[in-house]
Formats: sequence, C-alpha cells, structure tokens
Amino acid sequence: MARPLVGRLTVPYMVDERVQPIDFKIVHAGHVRKCAEQDRCGICGKPISDYRVFIGPNDGRRCFADPWMHADCARLAMQQCPFLADRRGWRETETNPTLAEFNARYEHNMAPVLAPSGRAHRDQFGHWHFEALGEVRSFA
Repeated sequence: MARPLVGRLTVPYMVDERVQPIDFKIVHAGHVRKCAEQDRCGICGKPISDYRVFIGPNDGRRCFADPWMHADCARLAMQQCPFLADRRGWRETETNPTLAEFNARYEHNMAPVLAPSGRAHRDQFGHWHFEALGEVRSFA
C-alpha cells in the first residue's frame, strides 16, 4: 500500500490529503465518489472485486458512512485509526445531552463486517452511503 503517512499512520484514500496538516476527519469527496462509483477501497483506493469489509458501530446495521474496503485494509484501519480502535472520540465534547448521547452511541464499539457485495447510494443531502449486500458476518 503506497499511501502517504503522517508519522506512522497511513492516510486513507478517502481522507483529503490536500488539507495540510492532514485532518483524518476531512474526507475527499471525489475519492469517496470514486469508491462508490468504481468499487474502490476507501483505504488504498484500489478496485475491489470480491468480498468487502464495512466498518461502523456494532449495532447490526447494513449501511455505512465510510466506503467499503479490502480485508487487509480494514485490518490496518482497525489497528491504526484512533477513532475506530476506540482510543479517541472523533467528535468534540458535546454539551447538548441529546447530541452527547448520539455521540456516545456512535463513537465507540466500532466493528468490521464482511459481505460478498455492496451498493452505494446518495441521500437527499448528497452524502454517499455504502450498503452491505448478501450474508453479512462478523470480521476479525
């Protein structure tokens, strides 16, 4: 994987590397679109032709905000990403109790799932969503 590094962290394909210093919370809209339309991995940017991994809250969902990825890329993301590995929250501290509850539910307990296929679609706001299709199973 020949992606740029920040320290020892690989900069995922979906992250906007044009923003300096790199902010891992800022996605590259064009790269996310390519992931959706060309079945590319959100981590390495290379095509995916078989099973794909999705990462999100461990709550039984089948639709995810982040692009799908190769199995090896998902392992790397779960090891390196402080947000996914539950070493750090990805949002600022929230004082609104309703938003704080939302953040607590979706910041922690992230888990990868494996699916044989997927489909991407845009919501009414133009944001891409990545849906796991077929039999979804836990991925370690």
